[in-house]
Amino acid sequence: MNFSSFGVIGLMLMALSLTKPSASFAQCNASDFELLCNEGDMVNDAVFDCGFSCFLSSDITACFAQCIGESLPQMSEGCVTCFAEQSTCVSNNCFFACAFGSEADCEACVAQNCQSNFEVCAGVVDLDQDGESSICDCNDGDASVYPGAPGMGEGVDNDCDGVISDEEAVACPLDLDGDLAVTVSDVLTLLSEFGCAQDCNNDVSGDGQVSVADVLALLGGYGMSC
Repeated sequence: MNFSSFGVIGLMLMALSLTKPSASFAQCNASDFELLCNEGDMVNDAVFDCGFSCFLSSDITACFAQCIGESLPQMSEGCVTCFAEQSTCVSNNCFFACAFGSEADCEACVAQNCQSNFEVCAGVVDLDQDGESSICDCNDGDASVYPGAPGMGEGVDNDCDGVISDEEAVACPLDLDGDLAVTVSDVLTLLSEFGCAQDCNNDVSGDGQVSVADVLALLGGYGMSC
């Protein structure tokens, strides 16, 4: 009997891109989603272990809820309930597909019979339709923001790593001193290299030298915030 298929269930709950709107009784909170996103392997191991332990229980839902609650005490009670109900659904509807079939058979059965109820219970959505569910999407209202997204140069953390990278930062060629504003300090920095004719660090006009054109360009953006 291939009990390892229970691990697939845990991965599916975290990795599937879900699009159904959340119901008012969504049970998993932001902390639960953070746990699912950042500690996926740990959650998957708990799902596997509890699925194995409770598979022959007379009350799978209660057994699984208790097991997950003990294994993942940081998960909210409501979210634990969603996982427990999912486990019962899989046991009732996908026993043969998951125990004896292929991984693809198990995934297809769970998606067809149990996934939509879990989505509603947990409150997992993909509101911006970017292919990443709200479990790991740090801004589900912006389709340009999701884990692994390329930087857009708008000052937004597009890839959800908590850091504004160079690719994500707003391009600001007039900010010569890196303080995210065009001020007197930038004017002084430019004037310190005034007259440079090659290999210039502060050639803001792009003509290969630091001249009056650069001063005028800088003054044109004076006071701007980056």
